[in-house]
Amino acid sequence: MKLRMQITKENGIRFVSHLEYMRTIERAMRRAKLPIAYSKGFNPHMKFSLASALGVGITSQAELLEIELVKDIELKAVLQNLAEALPLGIHVKAADVVDSKTPKLMASVAGADYYVQVPCTKDCLEQLHSFNTAASVLFQKPIPKGRGKTKEIEVKKFITQVTGNFINNNLELKFSCKITPTGSMKATELLKILRDQFAVPIVVEQADIERTDLYAVNAKGAKKALIGKSNFI
Repeated sequence: MKLRMQITKENGIRFVSHLEYMRTIERAMRRAKLPIAYSKGFNPHMKFSLASALGVGITSQAELLEIELVKDIELKAVLQNLAEALPLGIHVKAADVVDSKTPKLMASVAGADYYVQVPCTKDCLEQLHSFNTAASVLFQKPIPKGRGKTKEIEVKKFITQVTGNFINNNLELKFSCKITPTGSMKATELLKILRDQFAVPIVVEQADIERTDLYAVNAKGAKKALIGKSNFI
């Protein structure tokens, strides 16, 4: 059996690293006394994971947590205990229980939605239109632990459209980004592309970025929720 939850990473803990975020969740699960399965070996650890790592400084309303359990649970009671154990900045928004043979969340996630607010010196909707209508946009993506090396990726493979709204020297952006077995893109990478390649006058370092959804897609390419809401939420 697996317990799946949609949880938040809110503004007050936005600069907590991914590793510390995971440790915080682990401590909360211990306090809530969840019947979690452990790995075997010399140094056993709890069997739980997040569907997609979130960058430092980014908030989220849609982190997907998957926990392997050793026995059946009463979902409402477990969620009540967990809600009391979680710190400020992390809340459970949805939850369900699935069979242990269900494919892992990280293998099922196909895309993410983002909402961004970023300082901008002038209306730049024409530049956004240029990005949206471009047949190809190339980007030199840094290779992790590549000692400064990069690889060229096709941005439009991951992000095809960006919608924008310019209000009071701030640019509001919404976009979807595909997540594939071979990679994806960061929201900050898109902002740098808009600034450097399309002359969008934004201050990337001051952007407020929120992940609003993580989802699978069906055979027709439509979004499909990965977690069903329980009666407790």
